[in-house]
Amino acid sequence: MVIVEQKFLIKNMFCINCGNEIKEGSKYCTKCGNEFLYDKKIKSKSKLLTKKILLYVFAGLFIVALFLCFLILFFKTSDSSDYDVASSVVNIYCEGEGEEEATGGSGTIFSEDGLVLTNAHIIPESAKDDLYINDTLCLVILPDPATGAPDEIYYAYPILDENLSDEYDIAFLQIHDVFYDTEEGISYGEYPKKFPAYIDKKQCGSDSVKLGEPIKIYGYPSISGGYALTITDGVVSSLLIDEGLIITSAKISYGNSGGLAIDRNGCMLGIPSMVTGDENESFGVIISNDLINEFIDKIK
Repeated sequence: MVIVEQKFLIKNMFCINCGNEIKEGSKYCTKCGNEFLYDKKIKSKSKLLTKKILLYVFAGLFIVALFLCFLILFFKTSDSSDYDVASSVVNIYCEGEGEEEATGGSGTIFSEDGLVLTNAHIIPESAKDDLYINDTLCLVILPDPATGAPDEIYYAYPILDENLSDEYDIAFLQIHDVFYDTEEGISYGEYPKKFPAYIDKKQCGSDSVKLGEPIKIYGYPSISGGYALTITDGVVSSLLIDEGLIITSAKISYGNSGGLAIDRNGCMLGIPSMVTGDENESFGVIISNDLINEFIDKIK
């Protein structure tokens, strides 16, 4: 009864012995000196409650921190992957004997000194006889990886094998100088420099391409203007294993030739090269890594 009465009086801030009004937080009555037992109990309960609150707060902060780290890692990996690939896929323009013979397409930088992999059919037929003489034959245009818009321009000369390049439809371009506009007095880039070369990520394995897996195509199709980097996506629709070709539902059109096809991890699958279809449907055709490696082995 004493404890119950004491608690009641404490709530009303009066001493149980003498009825003197007390100040909140006091341990003793200022009139009779009676000690208030509730103070220790309240403090212990208060400390326990504080510990529980702090525990919940820290647990909540830990969960939020883990979630934020996951988001940062996910978006950083995704964005950096796209950014790295976009910086290495270039637009190509090659001169012919006349404007009608000028050709264009896409390519991918594969070394920091500016070696570009592309399709052989991008190189004008009339120019193939003097490839090593006319070193201003082709222009390689690097994009702004954030927007895909043209950013830097360089001269490049083609490197082909007389027979194998036509057979495999594969060629190289070697960047050798920066494009200089004599009228404006402007250099569109700097040379020499380290070029943004495409490099397969660590998660790229040696497993073969799988039917139905997602695929992205990077290039400069004329349907989107032909000047800005364009990305389309789809799946691996069919595998022509004996021919070393991959058929995809991702959109490919004129100008995509020589670009880059990658999987969900940013790993190279091959070079988009042509389109096949009928009056109802069309599919993109990709030269697989197997054919590319076979070509490189033969020309070494």
